[in-house]
Amino acid sequence: MIKAIIFDVDDTLYDQKSPFGTALTQTSQLRFTPVELADVFKRFRDFTDRTFHQVTAKELSLEAWQTARLRYALTDLVTETISTDWAIQFEMAYQQALSEIKLFPGLAAVLEKLSHCFQIGIITNGPANIQRAKLHQLQIERYVHPDKIFISDELSLAKPDPSIFTTWAHQAGLRANQAAYVGDNAAFDMTSAKHAGWQTFWFNHRKNQQAQPAVIPDQIIETPAELNELLMALAEAAAV
Repeated sequence: MIKAIIFDVDDTLYDQKSPFGTALTQTSQLRFTPVELADVFKRFRDFTDRTFHQVTAKELSLEAWQTARLRYALTDLVTETISTDWAIQFEMAYQQALSEIKLFPGLAAVLEKLSHCFQIGIITNGPANIQRAKLHQLQIERYVHPDKIFISDELSLAKPDPSIFTTWAHQAGLRANQAAYVGDNAAFDMTSAKHAGWQTFWFNHRKNQQAQPAVIPDQIIETPAELNELLMALAEAAAV
């Protein structure tokens, strides 16, 4: 029986492609079709997820990493060299755009309902100050106790290490099968949570393919409306 529902942050609680696209438009003359922007954003997320551990391990400075991920995102799509100055300007515009993010439509009401029936938590990778600013903008403190927010930069653990999930469950006093994780990344969210023994809800609204070998998520949801429907059903069943 599920007693806790824990969420990833980026592109799970809010549409991360929107502030990304805003920052690109503001800091360059580049214009992309929706398909091209989706591809650029996918590269951006892929680099972020695969390499942030290098920042945590002090192998790369945050600034060098931010420059590298913009260069990776725009590989083969721009002819000019992506300068450090451009990357800095992009990052500033991106952080400004992130200060205006909102929860996916309908999710606030769902989180309110869930908070009366389950323990609600957050497990996210990223710089602590940036992730906490996002959570504050999303008003997550309304639904999640501070002790239930795990940010990799504040721990010696990060996804895809399953230990970050087992540590969360241990602190909450739960068995592994009593926790469910909602995330958008098949490898970093679904695989690592499943290896920790958790139930997994893959919020695959970007219609990404799952690499092999792969685990099978307990639920696959492809739209914010479907996610709201699933979570509301869990809340209503728990309230009976």
